[in-house]
Amino acid sequence: MANDLELYERHADEWWDPSSPVFRSLRATKALHIEILDELIEQELGGRAPFAVDLGCGGGLLAVPISRHTDHMVGIDRSGASVAAANREARRTGASCHFVRGDVADVPLASGIADLVVLSDVVEHVPDPERVVREAARLLRPGGIVFVNTLARTLRAHLLAVTFAEGVGLVPRGTHDPKMFVLPEDLIRMADGAGLELVRLEGEAPMIRRTLRTWAIHLRRSSNVAVSYNATFRRRAD
Repeated sequence: MANDLELYERHADEWWDPSSPVFRSLRATKALHIEILDELIEQELGGRAPFAVDLGCGGGLLAVPISRHTDHMVGIDRSGASVAAANREARRTGASCHFVRGDVADVPLASGIADLVVLSDVVEHVPDPERVVREAARLLRPGGIVFVNTLARTLRAHLLAVTFAEGVGLVPRGTHDPKMFVLPEDLIRMADGAGLELVRLEGEAPMIRRTLRTWAIHLRRSSNVAVSYNATFRRRAD
């Protein structure tokens, strides 16, 4: 089954297990996104994001390390088992995070509360990505930023992220549905309609030798947005 969201329930106890083949690649790709978020928080928010929200947080792979820049980090995810795993890790590490089960298209938080909203590996899994982008924008204060990373709806992304990566077991079979991938220009259009302006857009490319050596997908920055990419947007002043 494509876009099998139940795998996050079935394997929730493995989120923080470095030996887990289910999350090995996801854990490895988050290294690049943590690096980018550290940089964005420094450059765009003066080194601090007092209130941050991670939509589709899963087991907290991004929220827990990024919480060092925050006073409050709230994670929202549809998977109750993943939320429980994230809360366990937050308690174990003493991270200032709180994770709750919820719908990323209808978040139980007040408007204009967040300095940073994260949508990492989320918009390619939801039936209405435009609604989720609008919800992210609603949560932001004017001047706040939203970070998105996702997969482009291209043949190249289909072949690499699904046919190859799932075919050889770098990610679990059924993780993605290529019909749900989002082109950068479509994401930018959605964001603009939600009152967000593009700050930067950059591609992501696999580090081939390291990926083959570790059997986990490692990413580097790239000028090519044809496979995976990340985009940062700022909430326009009302």
